[in-house]
Amino acid sequence: MNQYNVKIINDKDIDWDNVDELTIDNYPWYESGLKQATHVKTIIHNRCIEIKALCEDIHSYSKETKLNGDVYLDSCFEFFVTPEDNLGGGYYNMEMNCCGVLHLSYKSEKGEKVFCTKEQRDRITIIPSIKTATKEESSDDKAWELSIILPIEVLEEMSGKEISYDKGCWYGNFYRCGGLTEPQYATWNNIDFEYPNFHVPEQFGKLIIS
Repeated sequence: MNQYNVKIINDKDIDWDNVDELTIDNYPWYESGLKQATHVKTIIHNRCIEIKALCEDIHSYSKETKLNGDVYLDSCFEFFVTPEDNLGGGYYNMEMNCCGVLHLSYKSEKGEKVFCTKEQRDRITIIPSIKTATKEESSDDKAWELSIILPIEVLEEMSGKEISYDKGCWYGNFYRCGGLTEPQYATWNNIDFEYPNFHVPEQFGKLIIS
């Protein structure tokens, strides 16, 4: 099981150069094509989960523009998390295409699913490096970036559960997928499953809150 330290930062300004980085570099369903790197940094700051993702991508593509739409079909970055010491428990899945369109939901241990509302989406900050609403593949494509500020309060509203972000253990995984060309289905913590499936909370990695 992979492990990543998520720092609680109380300073007003964040020195991202001193934040640990993880790489999404497992390809459990790889068949062919270019394996493109994804570099991720994650912290907790002002009761928010903040994420920086740099996604190498010479085939950047997106067409979904609706909240909670099928962004996984586009060039997509994803963060799944069980914010408690309960491997295999209920989890949130946050998915964003390269233009910053969001899909966010919570799935309980009983299988009940709750989607992010428009009001909740308005409180989440997502800054993509691609500023257009949609994106076609181009010979100039090299990479895209996302900066994310996700209020923990929004997650608590969705699940009805209080989230402790004091020092302790969460579980989660980070993914890349989608697009028209070479959708590699890359993962941070490796997944053992017969076909591409990110919804396997029993195989999340460990997130140490420190």
